[in-house]
Amino acid sequence: MFYPSFMRVFLLHGMARTAASMLILSRRLKAVGHSSSLFGYHVTVSELEGIATRLVERVREVMADDAAREGVPEGSLPYAIVGHSLGNVIARLASPRLPAGLSHMVMLAPPNRSPIAARYLEDNPIFRLLTRDAGQKLADPGFFASLPRPEVPILVIAGVRGPSVSWLPFEGRTNDCVVALEETHLEGAPTLEVDGIHTFLMNRKDVAEAIRKFLAGETVEAAEVAANTG
Repeated sequence: MFYPSFMRVFLLHGMARTAASMLILSRRLKAVGHSSSLFGYHVTVSELEGIATRLVERVREVMADDAAREGVPEGSLPYAIVGHSLGNVIARLASPRLPAGLSHMVMLAPPNRSPIAARYLEDNPIFRLLTRDAGQKLADPGFFASLPRPEVPILVIAGVRGPSVSWLPFEGRTNDCVVALEETHLEGAPTLEVDGIHTFLMNRKDVAEAIRKFLAGETVEAAEVAANTG
């Protein structure tokens, strides 16, 4: 398979963060030749479906501009999406409507099934106030069962440095302080485990290097990489 040296990469932050949280990763991707676009959203004012629609519009607009600049037909340039946490849910929700050209997706600390932490907090009034539609959907296994899976190469990168104590909602399972490792798994996608925590996973140099290799079609090597079956 041919992997171009140039690729537009859309970076989607997680819940309770802003686009600024992806700036370090953006700079590292630019340093190796990619172009990056940040996408921001606020779950306190927008439902997930509305955010996903805005993402589709943003990708379409940027890729049309790139095609015009390169003098090529729209849809002929490849692009990738790198999401952090809830950003991956938004990307999956938007995926059937995204324009042609999506070639890779990297999921950083993704909830690919309803996370136990969200189910534990779903009736908490503060959690409901701050997370609204997003929080309720995160706590709904049926919502995750209906989420589309983009038919492109996907790499999951999961942190495993969370506490392993039985009195937390994780009940001793490997986690990154927010999602359990098993909750990040996506059928057919390899998972790279790194010694990091959820909130700052995107800032790690080893994570940026793994993304670079994956986008270039290189083998992402680590003792912790293993294909999973969900």
